[in-house]
Amino acid sequence: MVDRVGPVTLKKFLDQHGSIIDVCKAINAPLNEAEALMQEAARSDVKLMSLEDDVYPELLKHIYAPPPVLYVKGQDLVKDKTVAIVGTRRASRYGKETARKLAFELASLGFTIVSGMASGIDTAAHWGALEAGGRTVAVFGCGVDVIFPAENRGLSQEIAKNGALVSEFPLGAGTEKGNFPRRNRIISGLSMGVIVVEGHYDSGAMITAKAALDQGREVFAVPGNVELDQTKGPHWLIKQGAKLVETVEDVLEEFNMVMPEKVDGGKLKVVSRDYSDFGGDERRIISVLSLEPKHIDAVALEAKLAIPQVSSLLMMLEVKKIVRQLPGKMFILY
Repeated sequence: MVDRVGPVTLKKFLDQHGSIIDVCKAINAPLNEAEALMQEAARSDVKLMSLEDDVYPELLKHIYAPPPVLYVKGQDLVKDKTVAIVGTRRASRYGKETARKLAFELASLGFTIVSGMASGIDTAAHWGALEAGGRTVAVFGCGVDVIFPAENRGLSQEIAKNGALVSEFPLGAGTEKGNFPRRNRIISGLSMGVIVVEGHYDSGAMITAKAALDQGREVFAVPGNVELDQTKGPHWLIKQGAKLVETVEDVLEEFNMVMPEKVDGGKLKVVSRDYSDFGGDERRIISVLSLEPKHIDAVALEAKLAIPQVSSLLMMLEVKKIVRQLPGKMFILY
């Protein structure tokens, strides 16, 4: 709520002053306004979570300039498997149907689908997840009480029932143009990987994909009609090495998962990779890792191995595409 104080500046102030109260005093922050906003959030059934809270998403916590505060309407955000699906507002029928189908199948497999609730691809992805009875998270470029576009009001209500509406902007914040690039880093930051379904070179979807690369996330792209402008972005990403996605199996392959052979209770279940061929120390490391980031020191402690040995084993497992390293010496299973 203070002009010219964003996540990076706030981090510097915190390092300098030690506590948020001391920072507020130093910059003459409007504590009375903050208190009123917190009360308004409580009345609106909106939860506030800070970087220090246990329920703050671990993946997001380790990106550059993580949001100091998140406003959340709906369910908690801490879940294992998350994939973002993003794309242009001016989507083709093929693009929207592809986004919906991928979201439906991934949500059926237990993935939480993250997107930005914009028209076009984002909307199709959210509905696909909901149709599967799965979870989806919509990240806003405004306050979570400002529904944009307005025609997605019904969608926002459905998302809040079995997912969450999320923003780093306070209640009542409008749809300023500069808010959306900031929003996009949160979409990728919450996710293990980002799937781009249609988008121009300079689209928000491409900004999200570039943020994902900076954050060490997987980037996927769906090919399309070469004569359409909105396929230029995904095709460029594929040329740069993004994983080409035609089916959900292409996504699962990057996470070392396979499609199940059986359907249990009407829902698909992911079958994880068999690690029986790996050495004993490798299996010990694999056993303490999950889709939640873990620091190398914690890995060594839980696996009861020396840090130099763990470092060497993690490097080999990374080459084998079993584990993935995130910024800050954090590791997750693929």
